[in-house]
Amino acid sequence: MRKRIALIGVCIIGALCLTANIYPQTSKPSSSGAGDSQTITRNTFIQIAQKVSPSVVNVFNFIEYGAFKTRVKASLGTGFIIDCKKGIVLTNHHVVEGAKELMVALQDKRVLKTKLLGSDPMYDVAVLEIQNPPADLKQANVGNSAKLAQGELVVAIGQPRGYEYTVTTGIICGFGREIRIGKTQWSTVEYTPSYLQIDAIIDAGNSGGPLFNLNGEVVGINTVGFYKYGGSIPINTAMQVKEEIVKNGRVIRAYLGLRGSDFNDELAWRFNSTIEDLTRELGLKTAKGIFIQGCEEGSPAELVGLAESDVLIELSDKKVDNLNDYRAIIKTLKPETEVKIKYIRKGKEEVATVKLAEMKTGKKPNDKQPSEGGDEDE
Repeated sequence: MRKRIALIGVCIIGALCLTANIYPQTSKPSSSGAGDSQTITRNTFIQIAQKVSPSVVNVFNFIEYGAFKTRVKASLGTGFIIDCKKGIVLTNHHVVEGAKELMVALQDKRVLKTKLLGSDPMYDVAVLEIQNPPADLKQANVGNSAKLAQGELVVAIGQPRGYEYTVTTGIICGFGREIRIGKTQWSTVEYTPSYLQIDAIIDAGNSGGPLFNLNGEVVGINTVGFYKYGGSIPINTAMQVKEEIVKNGRVIRAYLGLRGSDFNDELAWRFNSTIEDLTRELGLKTAKGIFIQGCEEGSPAELVGLAESDVLIELSDKKVDNLNDYRAIIKTLKPETEVKIKYIRKGKEEVATVKLAEMKTGKKPNDKQPSEGGDEDE
């Protein structure tokens, strides 16, 4: 009898342990990044929202309306404070583009005048400065977007459709997504912005707002909603853009002006061919390099004589096997620099020296350039 009771006791304990493993009371995020040691409870998102909301601002300007030119508030989007002492605010380029008189409203309804330090339509980042910032401003803690993991929980705060300080949650769905922001597409291949794909709801008015991890650190700037997903600029990218804008008033980028692609199925389909046949026809040993589809008018690439069906294989004495190689190299170069390029034309290797130009995308506040942005959802 005693043995039977002991056996029943062991079975009960085992069942309880199994149940605890199958139905845990709390869970932990599996990310190796921020928030990986934090237990998630029903209060987790409440605490994050209360902690970070004072650093979030509503960005707007005034417009003249009606026959009597009455000035009315035009709500544009969201932003967040990253430096309370200097009053530095980050938001989207398309949020402030064309604004005449910028203001930000705090959570406690105070309205503060700001000025635009500069913006970058390429990566859709704008830097604002609050004039005479009050001493009690709250700033967001900046995280590290490189440590994010797919599936990691995130929190977005913004003003969708004018509903101030709306909190939505979701996960990181993917990385390196190319998302169309405005009506104008950058046709050169030098710089292609990539975004965090999230499933937190992002709507008109969320643009420029922060994306937080579970530690309450900003890991992205929400910039666009598409279908049931949202796009967020990685905060590491945004901070690099911010540093250049603060230093130079714009982002300075070297520019060659190529249009081209990797050797992939899409390229083969365009020529009704296969990668193997296309490689053989171009006189290549391997399907590596950038297949040049053309050059921007007046660009250094055009001036040096690059043409369609040439294959770029080297830039500044570094191998170019694909577009990622090319972009990584050109990011390290400066405008007005003379560099050597190597390419293959009709099976023959050619070498030329080209002087890089500056890509005209980084905009100072008073630059009179054509509009490049605009949120299709706003």
